[in-house]
Amino acid sequence: MLALVLAATLFTASAPPTDMTRSILTDVCLPYVTGETSDTAALEFLGFVETPAPEADTRTFQSEDQAHLLRLTTEGSVADGNLNRVCVIQARRGGFDAAKASVLPVMRDRGFTPEPGLPANRPIWTKDGVTVSLRQNPGAAALVRVTFSSLDAEGY
Repeated sequence: MLALVLAATLFTASAPPTDMTRSILTDVCLPYVTGETSDTAALEFLGFVETPAPEADTRTFQSEDQAHLLRLTTEGSVADGNLNRVCVIQARRGGFDAAKASVLPVMRDRGFTPEPGLPANRPIWTKDGVTVSLRQNPGAAALVRVTFSSLDAEGY
């Protein structure tokens, strides 16, 4: 019996989280755009595989079940005075409300400020040069776009 409990514990500890959009946002996108890491360990843990990218400065990934697509792009540099990093999550299941339920607690917990006066179906949050936006066009997947611009960041 103890062996079954131990096996169940190990299995649940190594399984990817159930809220993939939130996990991608916190473990991949926010660290990527702020320059904290370029490690792909979080992507591998979440079950992402790299796919062919359209451009040299872009990396694209998809979850094993193809429910989430991910694009990481960098343009410019700090030396040029204009560094832009972009991480786009395409949540192909669950829709806008599920994506918003995933993103909103992270934005609150991390101290992001919502942009006032925007429609509820296109919220944007900002903090220290990082902008997180959420949108869904009719008939398309929900998109969470996380960007960093050194032009908008303090201290650059």
